Amino acid sequence: MKTRKDLKEQAKTALRGNWPWAVGVLWVPTIILGLISTFLLGVLALVWRAASSDFTATSNVVLIFIVMAFLLLVLFTFFASVGIGAGASYAYLDLIRGRKQSFREAATYAFKEQRFDSIFGVVLMTAIYTLLWMVLLIIPGYMKAVSYSQGLFILKDDMEAGKGITTTSAITKSKVIMEGHKRDYFMLILSFSRWFLVPAIFVALSVFLFANQQVVWGAFFFLCYFLTLAVWIPYVATTQAAFYEDLIHQEQPKEIVQLEEKLANAKLEADKAMSDYNDRIADRKADKKKAHDKKMAKKLKAKKEREEQRRERVAKKRREREEKEAKNPKKKASKKSKVADKQPVESKKTEKLSKKVEDAKPETQEESNKKIIKAEKEVTEQTNQSSKKSGPKSDKVHHSTSKKPKTKAKKKKGKKRK
Repeated sequence: MKTRKDLKEQAKTALRGNWPWAVGVLWVPTIILGLISTFLLGVLALVWRAASSDFTATSNVVLIFIVMAFLLLVLFTFFASVGIGAGASYAYLDLIRGRKQSFREAATYAFKEQRFDSIFGVVLMTAIYTLLWMVLLIIPGYMKAVSYSQGLFILKDDMEAGKGITTTSAITKSKVIMEGHKRDYFMLILSFSRWFLVPAIFVALSVFLFANQQVVWGAFFFLCYFLTLAVWIPYVATTQAAFYEDLIHQEQPKEIVQLEEKLANAKLEADKAMSDYNDRIADRKADKKKAHDKKMAKKLKAKKEREEQRRERVAKKRREREEKEAKNPKKKASKKSKVADKQPVESKKTEKLSKKVEDAKPETQEESNKKIIKAEKEVTEQTNQSSKKSGPKSDKVHHSTSKKPKTKAKKKKGKKRK
């Protein structure tokens, strides 16, 4: 096992000439994420201020929406920061191994090929186990955190090797592989304490100066704090990657070999179960298709049989009719005569139709004038005849009216005599 000095020297050698890349791999995505989160938080603050000025039913709904949006923003920032941190750690490990990733590859490594679920599961379970141990005592909790510290690196190697991956397998392997090396890792992290004191001093000075309204010096020391963090974190992460690289090249414990065998067997069993399941589904589909084809064949056969029966019935009826006609030739002759009688009737109909068509042809101007003159003559004749007929009737009416007063006069004379 290498000493702390050797591990730090290996990290410095890997970072020599790659410091801008090492700082950018971690801090460029982090700064972009921080800017996006700050902008969205500012928008939510403005909406909150506008909605809280007037307390109405709609403003209450808007406030609830803002709270939910804020919680979603916090979760988004947390998940993105986990992915960015894991991608940077993996980039530093590849740098130790002599491979340099690009900014884009390092920033998006955790979010490709369904890796984020496993990465987030390992981070979450590590945090839960560590907190549960710290509930008992702080020192045992910290030692368990040291035991689980290599989980992310183990997960990367397992994912790239295509081994069986579970949420707890990486943590279990880390716990086993760190047996006998927890003290070395603890002392390695403790050796960076002076590096941690420098940014702590800078941030304390910046807060003190800002409180005394010395903005320029406060901003200067805050910038120094940020620069020390920008250099310190990649250096520590690269040293941790060097520790893991040296650790896996040591003689592996039997428990690790047994665990890897169990995981390999579990993966084979899972693949076998999946293949069996796919085969069963394929067999079911084939059986369904066969049953469907058989059913359709039966339907087609029944349809053909019905068609043949119908044809046989039609042929039978035709034969019977021909036999009857052969037995009774008179009926056949009468039918022929009826058909012959129908033909002249049809010819008459066609003649009438042709006449109508001829009448429907457009008339000339002379023919129309002759028709108008003829119609006027007919009208004059009708008026003359009506006048002749109305003459004697009028005389009768006058005669009847002349007689009526005489009868009335006679009745009056009779009354006077009485």
